[in-house]
Amino acid sequence: MIRKAVHADFPVLSKYYCEFDENGIDLFNRGPFSHLLVYEDNHEIVGFISYSIIYNRAEIEYIYVEEKYRKKGIASELLQFGIEDANTSGCENITLEVNEHNNAGIQLYAKFGFVKAAMRPRYYHGEDGILMIRELKKSE
Repeated sequence: MIRKAVHADFPVLSKYYCEFDENGIDLFNRGPFSHLLVYEDNHEIVGFISYSIIYNRAEIEYIYVEEKYRKKGIASELLQFGIEDANTSGCENITLEVNEHNNAGIQLYAKFGFVKAAMRPRYYHGEDGILMIRELKKSE
């Protein structure tokens, strides 16, 4: 089940976030454009997605699924939810960055129609990032 995150979720989300970025971040204080959703399985948070919708564009910031729940379609469900929300909100496109070595992430995004738009040198602790984009509707 996907639902909006609440402050009681903070300890679990912070633990997950620290698995890929030791600097930490307050996922709940990202501003008025930010959306933070969790995926629950049997009342346990097993993943989350964070994205921003800023007027006519969206940006996927984080998708995370706990290791033992990976390869079960959870990341796909979270991404699909974000895409549908962006489309409903009138966004023209969605962007994201992914580490050039994150093959699972790159394959997931490609499956959902994201294409490589640019490279971000040394974006991830010295490793390059790939900027990917998905158009949602044709520009007029």
